[in-house]
Amino acid sequence: MSSALHRGGQRVGLLEDLGDVERLAVRWLRSWGRDPVGIAHLEASLTVGLGPEHAHNVKSVFEDLMEVGRQFGRRTLCRHGCHCRCLGADEAVFAHLIEAGASGDQEDAALLASLVVRPDMALCFAGLAAEFGMALNKVARAAPARPEISTPVAATVH
Repeated sequence: MSSALHRGGQRVGLLEDLGDVERLAVRWLRSWGRDPVGIAHLEASLTVGLGPEHAHNVKSVFEDLMEVGRQFGRRTLCRHGCHCRCLGADEAVFAHLIEAGASGDQEDAALLASLVVRPDMALCFAGLAAEFGMALNKVARAAPARPEISTPVAATVH
């Protein structure tokens, strides 16, 4: 296998270095389609932070975001394991896209979206990312301070 196939999974940082919104975005990305328990916890945090109806709508926005990415993505995004402390290159782009959208930086969000999906779908993808990011921002502000991660670096599993 060529190393180019895994370039998007290369470690570029640690999850703990991200802000709350970016970290939540990566958790959603990693859990989606492969960790039903993780998704249930994330959905519960949406419900607590936003209320049940708004949480349901936000989950639908995330589903739409992932479907647009699946249908029009340049390639499948590489994801690290759900409990891995590393941050992969694709995950970093996704996290920064969500944060840029949540912050109202539409130009940066569109640019980052164009790295993930075809150019003709970048604005659509960026719009969904912004809507999802704004909801994560509300959830992050409503959540108590995050506990420190106690897993030693040597215990990281990919």
